Amino acid sequence: MTAPVKRVLVRGGGIAAPMAALAISRAYGRLGVEVIWHDTAETAPPLAALIAPPDLATFHKLLGIDEKALVCGAAATVNLGQQFAGWSGNDGAFLHAYGDAGTPYASLPFLQYWTRARARGLQVALEEFCLAAAAAKQGRVGEPAAGQALKRGWHLDAAGYARVLRAGCERSGVRIAVEEGQPADADLIVDAGGARTGDTVTESMNDGSPACDRILRGSGPVFEPLPPYSRVTAHRAGWLTLIPLADRTAAEFAFSSAHMSDEDARTALRAMTGGRITIADFAEPLRVGTCLRPWVDNIVAIGPSAVRTLPLDGAELLLLQLAIAQLILLWPIDRSDMQEAEIYNLEMGGTYARVQDFTAQHFRLNARIEPFWRDARAAPVSAELAAKIELFAARGLLAHCNHEAHVEDSWAMCMAGHGLIPRSFDPQAARVEERALMTEFQRQLGAIATAVRAMPSHSEALEQVRK
Repeated sequence: MTAPVKRVLVRGGGIAAPMAALAISRAYGRLGVEVIWHDTAETAPPLAALIAPPDLATFHKLLGIDEKALVCGAAATVNLGQQFAGWSGNDGAFLHAYGDAGTPYASLPFLQYWTRARARGLQVALEEFCLAAAAAKQGRVGEPAAGQALKRGWHLDAAGYARVLRAGCERSGVRIAVEEGQPADADLIVDAGGARTGDTVTESMNDGSPACDRILRGSGPVFEPLPPYSRVTAHRAGWLTLIPLADRTAAEFAFSSAHMSDEDARTALRAMTGGRITIADFAEPLRVGTCLRPWVDNIVAIGPSAVRTLPLDGAELLLLQLAIAQLILLWPIDRSDMQEAEIYNLEMGGTYARVQDFTAQHFRLNARIEPFWRDARAAPVSAELAAKIELFAARGLLAHCNHEAHVEDSWAMCMAGHGLIPRSFDPQAARVEERALMTEFQRQLGAIATAVRAMPSHSEALEQVRK
């Protein structure tokens, strides 16, 4: 007979702790598991906002959080992707949209035909064949009647999202405690506050991340019209992310202290936003690293206790969601002998690495000439990422590694957007007659335009959710 887990203590504050407590209660509360959240009163940084990728929208169904709660409680707006501007050293921009990079044709991925056409002079970007990208650029959201899928995540006010999660915990029967200490008879402890004894987050990593160690936050007026995507603009020592919320625009100015002072960062942030912004009183440290063994004995580290990542591609919430989902999937069946720990550590180690690879590609493929960006381009990357880039450059194929967290079309739109155009393509793509291929391209572009015209505007869609 096994001794099942009956009492769980979740320790921490912010976003990670209530999300973990709510997910565990929703998954196992009906089986008699008591969930206690020791709220350590950690809060989101002032003016902070979050980018939630589409996977989190699905995860919200497990949490029992609907769209209205997000829109009304966290100033949420729809997120169809991220636009990267200036990363190629000019004014060019591309959109990493959450959708298909074209529709497959004649039994081959669309990318192979696009690569063939590019070699013969086609000037249409890959993202133009993506329904999500077209909708995002025109400020429209909705479910298309047919054709490509349109995946969507959210932009969230961090403090408001924490309140939404807390309300979910209260509804779900999570016992919220603020007293110090922890019950001696807790069968499982989930550390979401970064204070676990034993293994700690290793901050000196060889993961391709540039030496960007500071972040300055700000807040400005609402965008009009409201875009369903965030914008990530490179500057000489880092990047500025503008996140559109329903009641304001959040700004995150990430920079390297070796290349820019805090005061210079404030000046640059004002200049890049036209001076119409409230800036936080001070810049915060920006750390990157992972815990090598997040689950030890009966203590599982998640969130800031397990991984810290750069604020790009919605990586923070993606990794948090994946960690919680993996814990629920590998829920221990015996509180006295948690054999699941090593499997969890292996799975999450691989997941952390692949998510970091996705972020690292932006820096490896950048074409800017400033010292910060030259160093970022030269930073070591994993063997898996190096091989993925080389294979894509050779023939437009994407190697699928274990623990992948991003679909191939996301990789393709980012690599092509950064200017990495495959040198060749699948020989079978040459079997289609060129006139037929151009007709198919025109059909796909026409179908996308028709689908986008039928969608409501971003503001109209949010108003419908509020009703």
